[in-house]
Amino acid sequence: MISDEDKDKVRSATDLVELVQETVELKPRGSEFWGCCPFHGEKTPSFHIIPSTQVWHCFGCGEGGDVFTYTMKRENLSFPDSIRYLAERAGIEISDEGPARKGTKRSRLIDVCEETSQFFHTMLMRGKDGRGREYCSHRGLTADVCRRYRLGYSVGRNTLVAHLSQKGFTPREMIDANVAFTGRGGGLVDRFYERVMFPIFDEQGKCIAFGGRITGDGEPKYLNTSETPLFHKKRNLYGFNWAKEHIVAQGEAVVVEGYTDCIACWEAGLGNVVATLGTALTEHHVKTLTRFAKKIIYLFDGDAAGQKAAERAIQFIEKDSVDLRCVILPDNLDPNDFVHQFGGHALRDMLDASEPLMDFVYRKLEERSDTSTPGGRARALEDACRLIYPLRSSYVIDTYFMQIADRLGVDVDMVRDVAPRVFRDVQKEEEASARRAERYERQRRDRESSSYRSDASRSRSGSLAAPAASQGAWSVTGSSAPTDVASAPVDGGEPYDYVPLDAYEDAPYADEAPYPDAGEAYAPAPAHQFAVALTDLERRSLACERELLTLLTAYPDDFRPNAERITEIEWVEPRNETIAWAVLATPEGTSPQDVMAAARAVCPDAAQLVSAGTIDATSKHPTQTNIAFLLDSLELFTLRRRMKASQSKLRSDKNLTAEERRAMTIQATQDAARARELAKAVEGVADPFRNL
Repeated sequence: MISDEDKDKVRSATDLVELVQETVELKPRGSEFWGCCPFHGEKTPSFHIIPSTQVWHCFGCGEGGDVFTYTMKRENLSFPDSIRYLAERAGIEISDEGPARKGTKRSRLIDVCEETSQFFHTMLMRGKDGRGREYCSHRGLTADVCRRYRLGYSVGRNTLVAHLSQKGFTPREMIDANVAFTGRGGGLVDRFYERVMFPIFDEQGKCIAFGGRITGDGEPKYLNTSETPLFHKKRNLYGFNWAKEHIVAQGEAVVVEGYTDCIACWEAGLGNVVATLGTALTEHHVKTLTRFAKKIIYLFDGDAAGQKAAERAIQFIEKDSVDLRCVILPDNLDPNDFVHQFGGHALRDMLDASEPLMDFVYRKLEERSDTSTPGGRARALEDACRLIYPLRSSYVIDTYFMQIADRLGVDVDMVRDVAPRVFRDVQKEEEASARRAERYERQRRDRESSSYRSDASRSRSGSLAAPAASQGAWSVTGSSAPTDVASAPVDGGEPYDYVPLDAYEDAPYADEAPYPDAGEAYAPAPAHQFAVALTDLERRSLACERELLTLLTAYPDDFRPNAERITEIEWVEPRNETIAWAVLATPEGTSPQDVMAAARAVCPDAAQLVSAGTIDATSKHPTQTNIAFLLDSLELFTLRRRMKASQSKLRSDKNLTAEERRAMTIQATQDAARARELAKAVEGVADPFRNL
């Protein structure tokens, strides 16, 4: 178990803004930072960070928390592994109490990949099978190049499994790293056979996956690592660890489609080149690259597939103010062939002459359509509308309509009339494709479930081979086993005004520890079967409570003079009250970081609860005005709820004495007078909750 001292040490060493800026572009807004949420697609920023308290919240998907919850969600880690990940990032050594550990799951999988990479490299450079060396020589990959980029060769025939087993790695670790899988007979089998291997590294230069190019005839020509806890082909880029510094220095990134293309460009002096990994350019790729450069040049092979890839990339034309450009090489040459024939300077000249992606796509559209005939123009118009379908929600969609009209020589009204019909057709096609994909995925899960039950039954009857029993209870032929879903974070998805039922029980809510045992996997608490139904007044109060907590943890000393007023509040959410009093109990002058530590000590969900307010970023009023507004609002809602309860009791309770009725009536009259004062005070504040 990781000690609280180590947890606090890692938290203090990690700046949440810097951590998030590794993958998200943030812009300051007042004392906060805002950006587009990395966990769901959006165009308008709804994700914010409060630097003083080191908490984050997204108003689009409802997620929020601190540096640990962010790392858990971004890296798909358990809570203790998120601590270790951030400790490694900050260069902090932490000690795990209790039984000795071999390392975190993530670090163990990285160790598997690193050892596999070294083994493959040895087989290429000194192995008996020379086919890998012959292929490299044919492609112009010298021995120095192979050493520089750690290229390797996979012999197959279970040589890798035997090697990794000798090094102490378990079958489960080999399967999860996707360097081996369970064969038909239940034994462990090498994933890669007779292929030249290109190790894939993360930003820190650690091996996380592989791409293998077959040396002879056979399919597939290229075989990549499947999705693993370390590797996601839609996020990772080949060579980014080497190219990052060059991308920053030159202010532009060049994207190619092959490993050897990348290497040829680097060897020719073009260091700002990365490659996609068996997929087209994705939104995650664009977000990663635009962290370092706002100009991305897509360098395609000169074949039809490259041109189609250019068309698919149109969807990113408006992402993050990126200048997306492209170059198509002549004579169907790939970048590797082009560099060897004409040299790096010639490729540099072509990159300098790159054209905007939209101009290129429109030009190619004209070339493949005979716009001199009505039929040709009609086909070109439909193709053009299909191309801009990803941009259909753009504020400048009419500009694209005018560009199409000018290119095809038609009236812009014709484009406006045709586009909606084409958009509907494309949407129907996508929906049909999504249904087919869902049906296929459901069938795949059913097959896996059936295989699991079958193998589990065989295991119980003792017919399953011993190696397979330690690898998991499924049998996969020719593909990787599914990754361990137990480590995936649970998506709770509670609504903003959700209050768990047990918060209203008599027992105190606060747990003994601010976090679960760091020796166990952490996941957000599951939603309870029943939730408290909130009235409109309670929902308003709850929203104000969240806003108050956000300000209270950021400016605790400004609230201390109002402690007596806070005692009069009837809180909707008991956890909010617990946090508020924990904060007010801290000494004057306590820093926001120490205030958050006090809040976490009494409520494990403190980071999520105090990060949901927006008034400090959206209000034009000074902090003191916002504080007064929130206290007035909460007192007003408290009084209205109290008056409503009194009216109900006076109407329904027949056992009240005359004296009790008189006292309740006097109190309700006083409350009504005070409520009128507060309503007038609140109305005098010019809408501090203006829209984002």
